[in-house]
Order: sequence, then structure tokens, then C-alpha cells
Amino acid sequence: MSERPLTLQELIRRRQAGEFVGRERQLALFEENLRLPVDDPRRRFLFSVHGAAGIGKSFLVRQFRRVATDHGFATGQVDEAAYDLPSALEALAAGLGPCKEFTKRLTAYRQHRQNLDADPTAPEGLSSLLTRGTVKIGLGVAGEVPGLGAITKPIDAKAAAEEIDKLRVFLTRKLRNHIDVQLVMSPADVLTPALLRDLTSLRKPLALFFDTYERTSPFLDQWLRDLLAGEHGTLPPEAVLVVAGQHPLDLNRWGDYLGIRTDLPLDVFTDAEARSFLASRNVTDERVVEVILSLSGKLPVLVAMLAEARPAEVSEVGDPSGSAVERFLKWEPDPARRTAALYGALPRRFSSEVFAVAAGSTDHLSWLLQQPFVTEQADGYRYHDVVRSQILRVLRRREPGEWRKRHLALAADAPDLEKAYHRLCANGAAALPEALVGLVEAFAVRRSLSQQWVPMIVQAGRDADAPEVLRRGTELAEAVPYLDLISLLVDDRSLPAATRALAHSERGILRRADRHFDIALADLEAAVDLAPGVVTYIGERGETLRRMGRHAEAMPDLDRLVAAKPDDAWAWGCRGAALQALERFEEALGDLDQAIELRPTYIWALGTRAETLRRVDRLPEALADFDRAIDLDPHYLYGLVNRAVILFTAGERDRAADDLARVIEIDGEDGDWARRLLDAIRDR
Repeated sequence: MSERPLTLQELIRRRQAGEFVGRERQLALFEENLRLPVDDPRRRFLFSVHGAAGIGKSFLVRQFRRVATDHGFATGQVDEAAYDLPSALEALAAGLGPCKEFTKRLTAYRQHRQNLDADPTAPEGLSSLLTRGTVKIGLGVAGEVPGLGAITKPIDAKAAAEEIDKLRVFLTRKLRNHIDVQLVMSPADVLTPALLRDLTSLRKPLALFFDTYERTSPFLDQWLRDLLAGEHGTLPPEAVLVVAGQHPLDLNRWGDYLGIRTDLPLDVFTDAEARSFLASRNVTDERVVEVILSLSGKLPVLVAMLAEARPAEVSEVGDPSGSAVERFLKWEPDPARRTAALYGALPRRFSSEVFAVAAGSTDHLSWLLQQPFVTEQADGYRYHDVVRSQILRVLRRREPGEWRKRHLALAADAPDLEKAYHRLCANGAAALPEALVGLVEAFAVRRSLSQQWVPMIVQAGRDADAPEVLRRGTELAEAVPYLDLISLLVDDRSLPAATRALAHSERGILRRADRHFDIALADLEAAVDLAPGVVTYIGERGETLRRMGRHAEAMPDLDRLVAAKPDDAWAWGCRGAALQALERFEEALGDLDQAIELRPTYIWALGTRAETLRRVDRLPEALADFDRAIDLDPHYLYGLVNRAVILFTAGERDRAADDLARVIEIDGEDGDWARRLLDAIRDR
């Protein structure tokens, strides 16, 4: 008889089994136990997996569950997602199979709870009291339930008994029968037997897994012992329970079960296990393996985290938890080198001079540069981010005084961006206004510089563990358009008036570019009010008035701008354009001549002068200016359109048609007009 074909699920389980590396001893022990007859004295029915956070408990539990499934067990699992006993039972049922009676009872329980919580006649404190009954902790047992806190603190037995009596009377009046009263009062006593009856109908052995038990034990520990003691019904003889948490099962409470229990304390990977694990993920470069092993301390979660991307080189290794670097530092026996490694991490990048300031000397720089976590880049040497972030956490905790002192020393002679970073690290939120001043000033120089300043603020907030700095940096980082970014700074009262004026000016310029002239003018008015002596803001206000068509109002501002900045081509060009609009053509030509003399490649001034010349009927000179501007920028639509008009007027229809065809090809805002004019030319 031929074998039945494999299912997809079976193929997945086989693949997962082949990928599992490490913990072979524990896995073999568990699998061998499942093969033993239930009456074999070596057979164990309870496994206690325990070890520190990150040791690999959850991964091992998943593998145990896979093995149990392969051996024909119905399996269910509970983890920290469960917040009370009903939710834990629901999680178990979801994995075990169709549980019709249990599902019906659970639905009734939830409906009763919802109705009672909304009942205005319910006794005060009903929800809290029902939760105490739900977790079934006993009146004298204390504990913390994540998310519930003090609900499981010790309570006064007499007072609680009185409350329970009141609750029972209320529920008997409200609910239809005593089963529903019991369901609400003690759901474990109704839901668990219903679940067990459903599971018996499956006719399969059971494997129940309880992960992150340190979180769920307050409401599961007593229930589990009751389950094993038969308080809720019988379990099939092949049943096995696996409890995984940071601590072993309490000996006093679980002492009766030592004969059926196996303890599996987990430690870090052996070197062979760690290397095998990395090799299974194609991490075979020895330098990378050594970095991962040293930084992770062979703690499985860190090894897995670092290897997640299957790194081919150190720069690809991800960010593990802070404990890894402390293991690395302990591994280095030379205290002077440890100091160099610690303080060398303070600058984001360093040269030998910067390193000398950070570490106090360059004595161990050569050694440091040979370490796998230091790389040379175009802007200097840099620590790998994984190592650096962890070292900074160590430094903040161990030496806060040196942290601040050395960051301030690094700030003294650093470029503006790094100066701001080190001051933020040293002084936290107190240095934030200064950093924001730097951001606004950089923005005004070149807006793209903000893409360096904003991430710097975010990084400083993280590196210094400064929540306000991180919050502000994140807020700025989320303001993606430049207009949104500068808007966050305009009304920041922590900034000096001069900086806020600059921010208003920058926002006004951006708004003007979007042709939102009224609000642009308001921003520039605000800039002038905040910094009345800054003539640039006055000139920008004048240029905005000019673009609004308010040329006469613009002239006083533009006159002041030209007087204050006689070497500024933009100032002469703006006033020349205003004079042209006022039909003061000779004065306009004088200003535009000056602008072009100062900046011969000033295309906008060339086009404006060409149009002015055209308007005074000096067509050959106008044509020459348009030719010059188009030579500088073949996509200069204004020049192409207006040159076409001049050429058409002069009877040079073919050249005019060529310019119009070029306009249509570029498809600028004058494209439709150019098509109509071109059609008119060709029709003649």
C-alpha cells in the first residue's frame, strides 16, 4: 500500500525541525519521553523550563510543541497575551481543536460579564471582585498580574466573604440558574470541565504549553495544580505539561509533583551551538562570528537577533540589548583598553585628534582601530552602531560625571552639528534651544541641511536617554515637508526672537513659492517685527508685495534692500522688476544692468531685462538677452515663449515655431497657449 502524500503542514514541520540548532539534548530528552509507555517509571508528565530572559525558552517551547504535534498530540499554548484564566483557557482551546461546549460556556461567561459591568444596579466594586474570583488566587495569596496590578494583593478574608455573599445574592436575582451564577462567580469551575470534556472527545493525547510563566503564574499556578490533582476532571494518561518561565516552579507549592517532573534549566549556548546556529543562517565569516559571539555573550536571543539578517560583514549586524557590550568589555583584560573603547564611543565619528579629546590620549588608538566594531569611512572612524549604543548605555549608568565632562570637551572645538550633538548629550533638554537655533540657521543656509540636523537631535535623545530631546526630535523628523518642519519652529518660545524671525522668514519664502501670498506676507511681517534691523526680511517683504502686484508698496522695502546690499544681484533684480511693473523702464533697465553685471549668469534678471527692452521696442537687444538666457538654460520656458513672440513679430515664423514646439515638448504651464499659437502660425 502506497504512503499517503505529505501535507503542507507536515512539510513545514519537517523544514522547521531541520532548521532547529542548539538545545539538542533537551529536545532529545523530551522526544524520548513521549515514546515511553505511560506506566514506565521514567516517564515524566511535567517539564519545567527555566532561565534568564533571552535564554531561548520560548524557542525551545515551540520546538517541544512541534515534536508533540508530530507524535500525534493535540497541543495548546498560553503565553503573556493571556490576562486572566478565561483568556488563558481560550488560548488553549484555540490550539487544541474544536471545543464546542467550552466555546458555548465561554461566550455565555463573556456576555454575562458585559451585561453585569453595564448594569447600574450592580454592587460597587463588582468588576474587581469578579476578577478576584476569576483568577482564583485564594483570599490570602498576594501577587501582581501584569495589567491588573493590585487586584491580587492580599485582601481581608471577612470583608471579602461579605462581598461575595452580596454578589451571590445579586447574581442569583439577575441570572437564570445556578450554573450561570457559578460560571460568573468561579469560571474555572465551569469552563475547565467543559474544556476537558471537549478534549476527551478528540481521542488524542494532550500536550499543554505555558510560556512566560512569570507573567501568567498569578492566575495559572493554582489552577494548574488543581488540574493535575483532578479538581476539574480527568486528563488522558499520555498528557504532558510544559511550563517555561524565568524561575523554576516553587518547591513548596509543587513539591508533590517532583516524581513526575523534569527540570530543564537553560544556559547560554555553548560555542559549538552558537557557531552551528550561525552557520545554519549562513553566517560563516569568522570575523562576523567572533563579533556576534563576543557581543551576544552566546545568549541565544542575542545570537539570533544579530544573525537575523544573516550578516556577511560586521556593519550588517543588528542592534541587540545592552547586556552584550558589558560581556565584551569584561572579555578584554586590559583596563586601559577598556577605557579607550568606552570613551572612544562618545563621538559619533572620530579622527585621532577627536579621539584624544574623548579618551584623554591616543595611546590605544591603534589597538582600537584593529577591533572589528571600528570601521574607517570618508568622514573618519566610526564604531559599529550596535556596539556604540550599548557602550553609551554603560557609560551613562557607570560614569555620569565623566559622560557630561567629556561630551562638553568634545563640543568645544567641534563643527556646529557635532557641537550641538555633544551639548545635547551633556545637558539634555537644557541644550535643546541651542540645537534648534542651529537647525534653523542650517535650514536658512540650505534646507537640505535639516536632514542632518533633525536625525542628530533624534540620535542625541536616544544616546543620552533624554526623553524630551527624543520627543522633539521625533516630532521634527515626522514633519517631512520643509514647510511643516519650519512651522514647528516658528512659534517655539524657547527660541530667541532672532531665530524665530529667521524661521518666519523661511516659512514666508516657502509660502510665497507656493503662491500663498497673504500668509507669506504675514510671516515676513512677523519676521520684521521680531528683528526690525534685519534688512533681508524687509527685502523679502518687499519682494512678496511685488509678486502680489502691490509694486508701489514694495518700493520702500526694496530701496532699503538695495541701499543696504549694493553688491547683491538679487536686490537689484527685485527692484528692477518692480520698476518695470511701474513702467519706470529706464530706471528698471539701470537696476537690471547692475544685477547682471554682478551675476552674469542670472537668468531671471536676463529674462526680466529682455522683457523690459521689448516693452520699450528695443527688440534686437531683447532677443539677444533671451538668446543668452536660453543658452544658459535650454528649458527656460519664459524665455522660449517670449522669444517666439518676438520672432513671430519680426516675421521669423519658422524660428518662432521651433521655440513653440520646444515649449510643447517641455510641457510647461504655457504648453496649451503655445499649441494654439503654433497652430495659428502653421495655418498661415
